[in-house]
Amino acid sequence: MSRTRIVKGTYNKITQEDHNMYSQESIISRAFKWFTEKGESKGVSFGKAGDPPPSEIRAKCIVHFRSKNGWQGEDYGFDWMRLGETTNFGDVNYEDIVAKQYTDATYATLEMNINKYGGSFKKDTVLYSKLKQVYGIYSIPWKKKADGTPENYYCSWLSLYPSQIKDKTNNLVPSNFKNTKAVLSLNIEVDEEPDTLKFKENKFFKISPMEITPKTKGKHNLKDFVTIECLEEFSDDQVIEVIAVKKDSGGIETSEVAGRLKVWANHAAKRKKAKILIVELKTNISNIPGGEQKGNSTGQKELFENYLRQALIEADVETEIIDVSGDAHFQAGGRYVIGGKLVAYYEKAASAPSGFVELENYIYNKVKENLKINKISESKYDNYYIAIYLGERGGAIEASGNLKGLNGYSSGNFVVLFPSKNDQTAAHEFLHSFKLPHSFTNAEADTNALFTYEYSKTENIMDYSHHIPEKRYNLWKWQWAIANNNTK
Repeated sequence: MSRTRIVKGTYNKITQEDHNMYSQESIISRAFKWFTEKGESKGVSFGKAGDPPPSEIRAKCIVHFRSKNGWQGEDYGFDWMRLGETTNFGDVNYEDIVAKQYTDATYATLEMNINKYGGSFKKDTVLYSKLKQVYGIYSIPWKKKADGTPENYYCSWLSLYPSQIKDKTNNLVPSNFKNTKAVLSLNIEVDEEPDTLKFKENKFFKISPMEITPKTKGKHNLKDFVTIECLEEFSDDQVIEVIAVKKDSGGIETSEVAGRLKVWANHAAKRKKAKILIVELKTNISNIPGGEQKGNSTGQKELFENYLRQALIEADVETEIIDVSGDAHFQAGGRYVIGGKLVAYYEKAASAPSGFVELENYIYNKVKENLKINKISESKYDNYYIAIYLGERGGAIEASGNLKGLNGYSSGNFVVLFPSKNDQTAAHEFLHSFKLPHSFTNAEADTNALFTYEYSKTENIMDYSHHIPEKRYNLWKWQWAIANNNTK
């Protein structure tokens, strides 16, 4: 929301005490003549931006929204400020792992390679302060930290598709989308029992149950307690509130907010559709009769759809099989074979043979040749994302000349997957195509890296937690926006 105020005259603003301004982006002041700042007693000072004072949640019971028990990224998108509440992998206090990556433990040089993850990470309070604003921060006056200051409450974020959308005549019709319902758990802490603890009505959602029990004093972890169904689309982010109602001795009711859940806007302009071509490549590196190996994409569509839907991206998928088993470039001594393995790309062009064509481009040219043979426009897939599934192992030739094995990689609109891939590799590489960097990348190396987290500490799809090994399955709310905005 924006606001413009025009005053045709002098505009004065006077405060008896302090006057503070806060912005999550820039504060710009312009003057056509003089611009003057004065500090009568202490002059003018500059420093790091501070946090704006959070609003308060006054109810003496607090309701936190969390994912359903055992959630693995399916059914809906969900993000929350991790506070280290459980022993689950990834549930680590983000204050401890939001950091900058440096080349070594002296913390003198920021890591500028977007693929490096083995550097030294140093907590960054400015970055963490900015992250708090993404979630929405409130203070809890009655709940104190060890230093006596109020504890903070952070909103969680939910993304859902609408179960109904408007047709051309503005009538609501079934959308036929998946991911229209979310089953969520609630963590409740009650200091003073309310008479009623309930959800506030919101026309965009069906919430069941509307009333929350138990509500007695103490802590309650209600697993899979509430189901939220999105009834229709909306163009502004919504807030689902929990209200604590209490009557005084005179029978007068007071209502206070006890919890908030933010729901990402899901109108037609936000819902994106990515056209994806899956190419299963058939090769025979050994050149032995019957030794053909074909890339296997079985079940892959369902996997990457789960993860892309978190960012309201639907995948429209087609499949082609390309046979290069008799192509000399894919046999011993060929352009794309070294040491009996497929060579997908070169780290530096200088190390590539003369006239080298990137593997993904060569294969796409084969796709176009097949289209032409079948009298179909060669440009049919030009605006698609292309996922090439290989049936034989391989990797990249590094500048040293050594072969570096790969699960997959992204190059522009192309994604290449080797048989060593795991269930998240395709989604990880597609999200690179949608401009998402690794979770451990610095903003100085990639401007889309709005936040940096220590390597292998999160369950985020863009982390490398499979190295340790742990499953990756979620996207953060700030990532939803980047991926969604960069889907063509």
